[in-house]
Amino acid sequence: MMAALRASTPVDAPAIGVATPAGIDAWMEVAQAGEVMIYARRAFVTGSSGAARMRALADRGLVELSQRRCELDPSLFQYRARRTSVPSALTRPGRSKLVLELTPVMADEAAAIDALLPVLTRTAQYSRPCPTNKQLAELSGLTLDTIKPALEAMVAARLILIAGVAAPTSRRVTILSNGWQTGFAR
Repeated sequence: MMAALRASTPVDAPAIGVATPAGIDAWMEVAQAGEVMIYARRAFVTGSSGAARMRALADRGLVELSQRRCELDPSLFQYRARRTSVPSALTRPGRSKLVLELTPVMADEAAAIDALLPVLTRTAQYSRPCPTNKQLAELSGLTLDTIKPALEAMVAARLILIAGVAAPTSRRVTILSNGWQTGFAR
C-alpha cells in the first residue's frame, strides 16, 4: 500500500480512491521533508476522511497541498501532499543504533587470558581478595610482565571489570559472565 502512496506512483495512472487516514499516518511516519504523496486521483475529494485528514495536516503546517491535472485523463486531478520540515509527533523518531566495538584479542593475549581467567574466577567465587600481580603470575604460570597487559586485554574484551580500592587489596575484580567479585582484605 505504501508504494501506491509514494511519489513514485505513475503520473498518468487511472483514478484511485482517496487514501485512508491510517494510510496517511503511515506515510507521515516515514516521510522526509520534500517527499510527495499522491493521496487521491479523481475529479474531486470533498467529503472523504482522507482529504479531511490531509487538510488537518496542512492546517498544522506539516504538509503543503496541491493539485494538478492528470496528463492522460484531463478530467481527473492528482491531489498531492508535500511533506514540510515541520516536526511532528507522527514522525517516527530516528534512533542511532548501538554498536558494540569488539577489540580483537591476539593469540598470545588469548593464551594469557585462558591462564588468568580461571584463577580470577576461583578467587571471585569465594570472595577472596584479588591476588597481586606477582601472585597471579605464580598461580597462572605466566611471567610477571604479562599480567598487566593480560588484565588490560580482559577489560577491553569485556570479560572483567577492575575497580581500584584501598590497600592492601588495591583492586576489586568483577567477572562479567557471572557477576562474581573478589573480596576485600581484612
